[in-house]
Amino acid sequence: MFTPLCIRTLLFFSPLAFSLNLHAQNASAPVADSGAQVSASVTQSPEVAKLLQKMASVPHTLNYQGSFTYQHKDNPSLQSFRIIHWVEDGVEHERLQHLNGTEREFVRSGKAIGCESLGNQLLQGKISQLGANLARMDELYRFEISGTERVAGREATALLALPLDAYRHSSLLTIDNETGLVLKSWLVDESARPLERYQFIDIDFSPDLKSMQQQPAAKLQRSATSKLSECNPSELKQPEHWRLAWVPPGFAFVGQRQVRNQIDMLMYTDGLTTFSVFIEAASGAIPEGVASRGATLAVMDSLSYQGKSYRITVVGEIPVVTAQKIAQNIGGI
Repeated sequence: MFTPLCIRTLLFFSPLAFSLNLHAQNASAPVADSGAQVSASVTQSPEVAKLLQKMASVPHTLNYQGSFTYQHKDNPSLQSFRIIHWVEDGVEHERLQHLNGTEREFVRSGKAIGCESLGNQLLQGKISQLGANLARMDELYRFEISGTERVAGREATALLALPLDAYRHSSLLTIDNETGLVLKSWLVDESARPLERYQFIDIDFSPDLKSMQQQPAAKLQRSATSKLSECNPSELKQPEHWRLAWVPPGFAFVGQRQVRNQIDMLMYTDGLTTFSVFIEAASGAIPEGVASRGATLAVMDSLSYQGKSYRITVVGEIPVVTAQKIAQNIGGI
């Protein structure tokens, strides 16, 4: 979630680009149910709560542009990007430009300022407003402030998020003290091996807005709009047509949409981590297995429902045992 939003969107909304190349050698691997339950909560300190609230709310309202590096475990070479973020007429906009290789960019039109997603509400501790029986963030993660850092010339605070079960990864987030923007992020697996990391190398919070908006488009451009999650939800909803019999503790359904070729996409979050489930009608043999790109994992499985076959693909920043258990516990309504 904390990679700049447009990179995460590229990985999340284009899962089939790599999930269709899954290898069958992982298909028969049993799902290892660790039996881990959510541990007793560790009281969240006021300092941590303040950081999480600022991180979930303030950055959406800012105009800024900056450059950062990105690296994941499957590609040791550093990738460089420039991100441009601005608010116009109360609506967020972003442009993500690749600084290496072919000239290309990703453009995102966001939601109105003041529109809080479910994930942001979870981060800010507003669960009670939803009337939901969801675990609090401090029942899912142990948060530790590990000191101060200077990133891209700015003073920041390093926050460690350690999961209290086996169903999610650990994160080290370096958060700008003034704005709440995540300036550096490491996502690591259960063996403390980095899965992906990014870090700003320069950032300007007082850019010339007109100049940013008038920058010419790249030769290759993709765009997206944020229409998936409901704005300021007052209650939790469930998917239409499909039922997930198991999701990790603390994850809530964000929303659903149809993507290319009538594929149903269901999205879930715990506030820090996200995963999506793609359900597609299929014929013939359905490949099963596991693939990954950095921290983003894809597990493909099959489902037979009312005499029809479906391809199930679970994509997210979650361990493989989590994705497999989700995929094997899906049914129709």
